[in-house]
Amino acid sequence: MRKLMVAFTAGVALVSGCSDKTIVNPVSQPTTEALSGDLTPAGIQTLSLGVLAADRQMIRGDFLYLTLTPILARDAYRIDPNEPRYVTETLAGFADPGSFSGSGGWTNGYVTIRAATSLLEALPKAIPAQVTPADRAVTAGLIQTMKGLEYYRLLELRDTLGVSIQASNVDSLAPISCKAKVLDYIAGQLDSANAALASIPGTSLLPFAPPTGFTAYGRNYRQASNLIILNRGLKGKVDVYRGLQHQSPVAGAYTSAIAELTQALGGAAPGAVPASTFKTGAYVTFVAGGTESAPNPLPDSRLGVNPKAQAALLPGDTRASKIVPRPSSSPTLSGQGLSTTLTYVGSNTSVAANSTNPIAILRDEEVVLLRAQAYIEANQLANATADLNSVHTAYGLSAYPTFADQASARAALLYEKRFSLFFEGPQRLVDLRAYGLLKAGSTPPEVSGDPFQTAFPIPKTEADARGGADKVAPVCN
Repeated sequence: MRKLMVAFTAGVALVSGCSDKTIVNPVSQPTTEALSGDLTPAGIQTLSLGVLAADRQMIRGDFLYLTLTPILARDAYRIDPNEPRYVTETLAGFADPGSFSGSGGWTNGYVTIRAATSLLEALPKAIPAQVTPADRAVTAGLIQTMKGLEYYRLLELRDTLGVSIQASNVDSLAPISCKAKVLDYIAGQLDSANAALASIPGTSLLPFAPPTGFTAYGRNYRQASNLIILNRGLKGKVDVYRGLQHQSPVAGAYTSAIAELTQALGGAAPGAVPASTFKTGAYVTFVAGGTESAPNPLPDSRLGVNPKAQAALLPGDTRASKIVPRPSSSPTLSGQGLSTTLTYVGSNTSVAANSTNPIAILRDEEVVLLRAQAYIEANQLANATADLNSVHTAYGLSAYPTFADQASARAALLYEKRFSLFFEGPQRLVDLRAYGLLKAGSTPPEVSGDPFQTAFPIPKTEADARGGADKVAPVCN
């Protein structure tokens, strides 16, 4: 265990800095073979918290997950005279597989996955007198849920280019698997985690205290019954996109998603989730200083809001408060053919609290919107209208009439998700791709030669390790 934690800590430390290459290869991450002796409650706590810390590093350790994805989604600009690639490799050209834009959002994900796999393999060796079967089951449920989530985070960035499904205890690189195969794998991970959680009393608790992001936001995810809520919400989200994928959509995915998302909402009927619970959920929390410094990456004087986003807001929508003028000391951000006087409210570097703003893993408002999305795709438009109106009217807007067709319902859904989840992650990018909207004719170009990039490439080091860029076509068998 000591060897595992040394290797794991070293891996996290290596990837924490800004870099133009993938530093840690997935297969070089620690395995269960590095464990020595049986697992104790202290070991479970240390390794579990390590998995959660690694996931935090995935979403803040480079600029890809929270910064570059809203740029591709046309909600943000980052204009820096000292680093033109925030434009040239997003809106004015394709990401270079060898640069930070093309190689980011990969290694940190596999650090988390490798750590999760190692812990899951070690759990059966936990000392029976110290670790109960319920302790093992609830820990496995959390860690396998996080493993599934991490693969989904990777797929949010690479989409149809695929990602590698890493087996444990192997010395050779796994192939790049296609999106459909990875989504199926994630679904299996989440279902297996749910089975572990359902096998024990719902009152069972994790044998350690998780970070406050799992306990301080309206629901205590230390408890098995609440971990099931998180797990089913994530599974419903995955099933929505299993149905929406352009190749090999999964039959029955929307029906499954509706059931899972309804379970995640405590069985609430369409339109019955109160706005007072919208922020309830599990979050990644950040630390501004000290030895555990890991601040939220969104406070950034070079990060601005695309003016087209503000222009898309409906009059009276109180979510407009998420978009604010830039500081008077630097009112305009411009360069490389782009300009804005706007920023995200959480990007103001002079507001100290912004560095510790949490980012939701999944919260109830997104679950409501995902269920509306599943209802739309299942053509249950009255139910979709009810769920969308529970969000729409919460922000000062008049209710939608019942949608007459899927096209109008989808347009409303995309509006609600865009501004409810503004700057919370890649959700907008994922939806634009899913509905085929990130292309010329559907979205205005931002600059001359805008390539309408929809995903980030497989990192050059990963391609080179597999024989070159022409050897990483995703495999579906």
